[in-house]
Amino acid sequence: MRATARAKPGQILDGRFLLTDEIAIGGMSTIFAAQDLHGLTPRDVPEVTRTAAEPGPPAVVIKIPLPIFSSGTGSWSIFQREEEIGRALDHDLVLKFVRLPRDKRRSYVVTEHVPGRTLARRIAERPRLSEAEALGIASQLCAALEHVHERGFVHYDVKPDNVMLCPDGTIRLIDFGLAHAAATRRSLFSGSPPAIGSADYVAPERIKHRRGRRSVDIYGVGAILYEMLTGQPPFPGDDPFVIASARTIGDPPAPRTIDPSISRAAEEITLRALRRRPAERYPSAAAMKLALDAPAAVPLSNLCDRLQPVTAWRRRLSIARSVLIFGVLPVVGQVALFLALWQVFRMKR
Repeated sequence: MRATARAKPGQILDGRFLLTDEIAIGGMSTIFAAQDLHGLTPRDVPEVTRTAAEPGPPAVVIKIPLPIFSSGTGSWSIFQREEEIGRALDHDLVLKFVRLPRDKRRSYVVTEHVPGRTLARRIAERPRLSEAEALGIASQLCAALEHVHERGFVHYDVKPDNVMLCPDGTIRLIDFGLAHAAATRRSLFSGSPPAIGSADYVAPERIKHRRGRRSVDIYGVGAILYEMLTGQPPFPGDDPFVIASARTIGDPPAPRTIDPSISRAAEEITLRALRRRPAERYPSAAAMKLALDAPAAVPLSNLCDRLQPVTAWRRRLSIARSVLIFGVLPVVGQVALFLALWQVFRMKR
C-alpha cells in the first residue's frame, strides 16, 4: 500500500518498505523506522515481520507528511524539494537519502537509518560539553555544511535536534526540510507555512525576513557551539518571540563571563560566528573549520570587549517595532481596504 494518513507499524509501502516503529511525530510529518524489503519475495515478508529486530533487510527511516500537508500540492512540494536536495548531496557526515525511481504519486521520503542520538538529547543530559568535544562536533558540522554549500544549498535549520551523534564519534547533519538552493530568491514555496528556523539558533537576518545566505548556517554553528561550551543558548528565555528579537538588537554575554575555564580562542571563534552582521562572520564553513581545528593559531581580536548587551530599552523598542510591523500595520491595512470597499459599495448604490 501507499503512504496514507493511517500509516502505522506493520504496513508495507509500495510493496517495499515495512514500517517497524513510529519514531516521532513532528510539526509536518510522522517519522517511522522501516526495513527495505527490496529483492525479497512475497513469501519472505512474513518471516521478516516476525524477526524485524534481528539482522536482515537494510534499516531505513521514512518521513510521511501529516494529512494537512500531504493533501496540498504546495505543501507536498516541501518534501519533494527535500528529496531533490538529498539526491544532490554525498558526504560521510550528511544524512543519505535512498534513491528511488521518480514517482509523483509517492508521498514520503526515505533516508538511511543513523544509529545514535541527537545532540539535543546529549545536551539535555549534560548541558556543558568539554571544550575539546564541543570544538570537535562543531568542526564536523562545518565539514558537513561546507559540502552542502559547495553543492549550492543552504540548510537554514542548523540546531542540536538536526545533528546526530553516532557511536563511532562521527556526526550526521539531518533534516533538510527548510533547506533551499542558495540562488533561489524566495525562501518559501507557495502554500508552505512560514518557517525561519528555531528561535535559539536562527540568524538575525532571518528574523528580519531577509533571505540570508550561507552565513545563516555559520550563525547556527556558532549558537550550537555557544550552548555546548556554556550550557545555555546565546539568548536564554521562555518566549521564542523575545529570544528571536533580542539577537537583532544586541549580542550574547561573552562565554567566559559564564565559564572562565573556556579558552579565549574558543570564545573568539564562537563570538565571530555569532556576529549580527553576516559579513563579519566567517566567510565560509571551511574557514570556521580551520579555526576550530587549530584554536591555538586563532588571532584574538577581543570581540568579547566590543559586545553590545541587550538593554531593556532596546528590547522594548524591538518588540514595539515588531508589533507595529506584524500587528498594527496589517490591521490598519485591512481597515483601510474595508473602508475603500464600503465607499465603492455606497457609490454604486
